[in-house]
Amino acid sequence: MKNSIRSFFHHSDMFRRTQWHLTVTYSGILIAFLAIFIAVVSFFIHATITNDLERRIRTLAEQEGQTIQNMLEEQSLIGWSTDQNVIFLSEDQLFFYVIDTRGRLMMGDEVNKGLRPLLLSTLQPWTPEKNELKYVDLVIPHHRHELKRFRADALKILTVARPVIVDQQLVGVLYVGMDVTSMFRLLKWSTLILLGLGVLFIVVAVAFSYFMSRRALVPIQDAYNRQRQFVADASHELRTPLSVIFSSVEALKMDMSLTSDEFSRKTIERLGDETKRMTKLINDLLTLARTDDAKIQIEKKPFDLRACAERTLQSLQELANKKHIVLHFHAPEQIEFVGDADKCTQLLYILLDNAIKYTPEGGTVSLSLAQHVIKQRKVVTISVADTGIGIAPEHLPRIFDRFYRADKARTRQIGGHGLGLSIAKWIVEAHEGNIQVQSEVGKGTTFTVIFPH
Repeated sequence: MKNSIRSFFHHSDMFRRTQWHLTVTYSGILIAFLAIFIAVVSFFIHATITNDLERRIRTLAEQEGQTIQNMLEEQSLIGWSTDQNVIFLSEDQLFFYVIDTRGRLMMGDEVNKGLRPLLLSTLQPWTPEKNELKYVDLVIPHHRHELKRFRADALKILTVARPVIVDQQLVGVLYVGMDVTSMFRLLKWSTLILLGLGVLFIVVAVAFSYFMSRRALVPIQDAYNRQRQFVADASHELRTPLSVIFSSVEALKMDMSLTSDEFSRKTIERLGDETKRMTKLINDLLTLARTDDAKIQIEKKPFDLRACAERTLQSLQELANKKHIVLHFHAPEQIEFVGDADKCTQLLYILLDNAIKYTPEGGTVSLSLAQHVIKQRKVVTISVADTGIGIAPEHLPRIFDRFYRADKARTRQIGGHGLGLSIAKWIVEAHEGNIQVQSEVGKGTTFTVIFPH
């Protein structure tokens, strides 16, 4: 029952991961366009408002400066009483000051007399360049009740500085300020609104992407289920005729009148080999189909893993002798393991058979069993190492995929069909273990299986 649930969730997770991958891809594209749109709109609003404010204050300073210059030229005055005012040319102008070259206030006015000390102290450290613009943050003290009409603890002031020249002599510097607090507050709120709408649209985009990816996977999942059912049915139906063919070939081998002829004998042997190959392929397909449907149950019972490994090595000894491959075996006298003995034997057979097939003549294949303690947990490790052709790094992530073969031409010559390692991985995962592979082209490959003990 536990393995059935695991198999069900394994395939559910496969489609779920694909669905979330598609969701992330679709929503990522929508979010990217949305972010670009919000950024462009925010930049456009900010640039439009600030450019308009700066244009207005430059015009205001130009008009104010021209008026002051004309007054000074007409009256030929170098100083000016601080009680003298110049009529503001704009209703949103906050102040104007003319400060002479010695840093003394020549003239000026502001919308609130209480602002003058704060404004002058803020402007004093500023050494402006010609027609320089500056945004100034003016903090209003809490005890200044006469300034509470501004309804803010801080003012954002756009200030421009312009030299005042009379008779080709620098008389002082004109400072003109405009209260832009409300405008920047508007910019802030517009940005927050855009961000809020952006978050809302992101949620909608993710939901829409999830819905669309789910719909896109419906025909794929249906086709996958049909293909899986077809493989299971076809594999089951093909077993009977293959068994009949195999029995017929074995009967032909016993007919001396046929085997005495060299051509007939070779033909019968080829038929037998191909029938065995097809039978193994069908059995592997049926095994994978049953694992997909969770019809294969893992029966865990205590058994001696060493004895199981020895029997597997003996069954493959003849295949190794044909290629003059030396088999090495390292293991303790006894390894008590709780698992499915038949499935563990199949796992060992797959790994050793692959190692022998892909190892050139005269090489070596080693099987090692061991018991360890990793992170205060007892584990059993199985290691199969060979001196074979190795696997290129780009192929390693996919070697456990069904029907995947790194070198298809070479694999066909050897007789593989790309299902063995998929079955091996399923057996390992069914025992709650994991399988790892390390390989170097031309030097060999090592498969390591770690089982909890």
